[in-house]
Amino acid sequence: MTVNELREKINLFIYSSKARNLRRLKMISFIVSTISIGSLFYYHGFDLSEQTSLLIESIVQASFGYYVFHYLAKVFYDFSPKNYIKQNWFEGIMVLLLIIEGISFNFFDVLLVESIFDGFGMKGASALTVVFLQFYLFLVVFFELSDKTSLISNIKLHPSTIFITSFLVIISAGTALLMMPEMTTIAGRLGFLDALFTSVSATCVTGLSAVDTSTAFTLKGQFVIMMLMKLGGLNIVSFAYLAAFLNRTGFGVKQDEIIEDFVTKGSFFNAKGMLMKVFFISLIIEVVGGLMIYLLITPDMPFNTEGDKIFFSIFHSISAFNNGGFSTVSDGMYATFLREAYMLHVVVALLILLGAFGFTVLFDLFTPSLLRERLRHPWKRPHMSTTLAVRTHLILIGISIVLYLIAEWNTTLGDKNFVESSIIAMFQAVSVRSAGLNTADIHALSIATVFMMIVMMFIGGNTFSTAGGIKTSTFALICINTYSIIRGKKNNEVLGRTISTDDMLKGFTVLMTFGGGMLICTYLLTLTETHILAMPDRSFIDLLFEEVSAFSTCGYSTGITGMISPAGKVILIVSMFVGRLGTLSIIFAFARKIITTNYSYPEEHIMVG
Repeated sequence: MTVNELREKINLFIYSSKARNLRRLKMISFIVSTISIGSLFYYHGFDLSEQTSLLIESIVQASFGYYVFHYLAKVFYDFSPKNYIKQNWFEGIMVLLLIIEGISFNFFDVLLVESIFDGFGMKGASALTVVFLQFYLFLVVFFELSDKTSLISNIKLHPSTIFITSFLVIISAGTALLMMPEMTTIAGRLGFLDALFTSVSATCVTGLSAVDTSTAFTLKGQFVIMMLMKLGGLNIVSFAYLAAFLNRTGFGVKQDEIIEDFVTKGSFFNAKGMLMKVFFISLIIEVVGGLMIYLLITPDMPFNTEGDKIFFSIFHSISAFNNGGFSTVSDGMYATFLREAYMLHVVVALLILLGAFGFTVLFDLFTPSLLRERLRHPWKRPHMSTTLAVRTHLILIGISIVLYLIAEWNTTLGDKNFVESSIIAMFQAVSVRSAGLNTADIHALSIATVFMMIVMMFIGGNTFSTAGGIKTSTFALICINTYSIIRGKKNNEVLGRTISTDDMLKGFTVLMTFGGGMLICTYLLTLTETHILAMPDRSFIDLLFEEVSAFSTCGYSTGITGMISPAGKVILIVSMFVGRLGTLSIIFAFARKIITTNYSYPEEHIMVG
């Protein structure tokens, strides 16, 4: 009997029980994952007794044993095991790692991953990899359940509702984690409002912080903040794919229109593949960026171990690419030992720029198949929205650099040469529209520069990116419409294309709602922060700057974040949340549905200007 004949007999034997058993195993996996992740949170968040620690370690080890069993069962039940292993190679690698670690621990009393991290001076980091592995396996189970069961796919939710809910879940989990005693160096634990503020700021990739990230949080707390930035950055660029994946039975016309604001039609129908593509591309960029930052660390920088250097590099790579704005160093990139590390500034600025460009732009410009096609057919060009976004983005950066140099040449840049001044101006020009990392003392800048920064923060980065603001596309559409009206054109035209009226109206709606929300919150801050306005070295411009930074999810500050009152923090929390999700997403989620639009009233002329 050949192997194929034996396999065919096995397939026939297990066919009747395959679906039932796999369904049961998946449901058990979901329960095991939930219990294990909850146990890990408890383990790392509190100072536990030895007996409790051993119990949780046993739960985690048992969960890993079950994952190995579940994977082998899926391979056994698949009619083509080789193809299954090839298609799920990453999960196979994770399971292989679990098997090796299990053998190593049970027979040699050594954990290989822990030994590797300890060799780099990163004691305790192996525990963080366990958390990551548990989350990955949990996601694998989640997608399998949504693929094979009707429970999740039958849930019909508006994309904006999914978007808002996903952020609320991440923020709530982040707040709970940051309040755990082991996450902070503060006696007892971090207060609820400060924990919520930090969680919202990290998840909304803003960077404003009411406490010093470098001193108030332990390594575990900083790791949580880093993961919140990562999840927040991915969430803004992947929620549409997730929404499409979970709602495979179809969206309504209105839902489809909203989804198209974030993704293209081609990628819409390959949601799961695009989710993985977004994740791996971002991971590659962050790993390469972290490696470059690590190589630029000099011996005179105050890092005690190799582990400190590695964590600094990874944290700032993720913070920069996701436009997070957080730093593990007091004063951030303006710290004494970093403010003149100009090559490091260039690398960080490049990561910020890539994050602010957005994934649709990166995919359109750098996908190998598209590059080869354009080489073969030079007449083919990137999508018009890509060209418009890149040109607008680069023009705004150029304008910001020039204005910064003009205003600061004889003041804050007075002791710098031309190259140093240019790098400082470039970094602020790139970072101010999205990231919040700074290499200059914002409070020492001139009013002209601060005003320029407010305008640039308000505009923000590209659509479908980790940046905030009204987005470059909205700003470009408004400029195009203004130009067309001045020239007396009937249509709004750019790059040989006509912009639809719906897009133009949507752009003005974003401008009005975004600007209106920002003005309301600024007014409220003037009522709650009278103590800041009373300070001799502070003024209304500080509050306006802080609010625009929060609403635009930039993270720049003139240094007043720690002085903000509890009421003011609530205002900034709402600003960061609404600014990150986008005013249109909030409106679409709660707006009342219109029954019909198939009518029109008689036209009337309104005097304008």
